[in-house]
Amino acid sequence: MLSFRSPDWHTRRLASVRWTDMPANARFIFALDEVEDRANPAVWRDGIAASPERCVAILSSDESSLTYRLGSQEMKVGLTDHASLSLITGTADVFIDVSGLPHSVWAPLLKTALLEANSVRLMYFEPSSYRHHASPSSASLFDLSASFLGVQPLPGFANLVGPSDESDALFVPFLGFEGSRARQVSMTLDPIPKVIPVVGLPGFKLQYPQLALSCNQEFLEENGAEPMLRYAAANCPFEAYTVLDEIRRDHPRAYLYLAPIGTKPHAIGAVLYALDNPKDTEIMFDHPVKSQGRSSGVGMIHIYTVKG
Repeated sequence: MLSFRSPDWHTRRLASVRWTDMPANARFIFALDEVEDRANPAVWRDGIAASPERCVAILSSDESSLTYRLGSQEMKVGLTDHASLSLITGTADVFIDVSGLPHSVWAPLLKTALLEANSVRLMYFEPSSYRHHASPSSASLFDLSASFLGVQPLPGFANLVGPSDESDALFVPFLGFEGSRARQVSMTLDPIPKVIPVVGLPGFKLQYPQLALSCNQEFLEENGAEPMLRYAAANCPFEAYTVLDEIRRDHPRAYLYLAPIGTKPHAIGAVLYALDNPKDTEIMFDHPVKSQGRSSGVGMIHIYTVKG
């Protein structure tokens, strides 16, 4: 079986990055997004000005397609069209900035890049802070999502077979600050299987793990999941992957329903794991529509080498 797990996996963390710091001849994929500061870093504006032929700007996307600009050309392609996506990622060295891209866009791009490119690096710009909800509740302290498009597979990740025996299934949600999401995703399963939640610890900030637990307290209590909690650093996709590996070792016959609704680095780990375990792993995602001004500022910058 093809495996994307690699001894080359590693992370670099930077306080800032400039276009002149980026390697020559690599290709860079990123969102042109005015919603969040971290999705509009100067490095990409400078890149477009200096080397537009190496910069793929994702202009928009919907449930089945994306529109991008490369140099002076704009194209619309399907999110499950591997041949067209490979023209975006290229076959040499590629960087994908996931910060401003929805999961439905960066996940199929990552899948294509891992198959086609010589080396693949993902970038993630942390926000400095999140906007507090105007009417905060115990399950929603921050105003992160305006709405949800509903639970459906990520493009190119549908698993039509499912478990042979639902009693062997596990629901593994990566928890974030929106306490309603884990419950809503789990309710699409009948019955809801045993729940093994994953929380980001350490968090991006010291208080974040406790906030995530607080926001999800009702869901955890309803499903008797508190004793089953697992932890992985909020900023590390590779720890998230390792936690899933450990869950698999503890439950070798289990079919894993993964809900990557916490940090984006955790979602990267879940996607990598699903790519390596397609027969008994399924990603469940609720496709949030981001709130305007949901975060501000730019924090630490992470560069994850996932291939090469």
